[in-house]
Amino acid sequence: MEAPDGTMASSTIMWLDEANRTAEFEPVGTHPDYRRLGLARAMLLHGMHLARAAGATQMTVACLGAPGHPQARGLYYSVGFRNFTRDAPLIKTRTERPVGQGK
Repeated sequence: MEAPDGTMASSTIMWLDEANRTAEFEPVGTHPDYRRLGLARAMLLHGMHLARAAGATQMTVACLGAPGHPQARGLYYSVGFRNFTRDAPLIKTRTERPVGQGK
């Protein structure tokens, strides 16, 4: 979404997986100057409507969801998303050596 002055106010990408009849929104973002105006909500609802018309029966959103992002989590819950899964970060615990380069 573009603000009247041409600034990018809010954006999202929606991926449609026709084989699994699923749509995913990722990333979803709103410029700090345009938050709390309903822009992200409007984009999500419009996208879900388009996805449903294209045959999607399920929607997902990739969300940080951490305690430091309660506004994002609240937005997604407000349009009907529910917690489905949580990803654990991958952490490299030691330096790997390339194959064939010693012990």
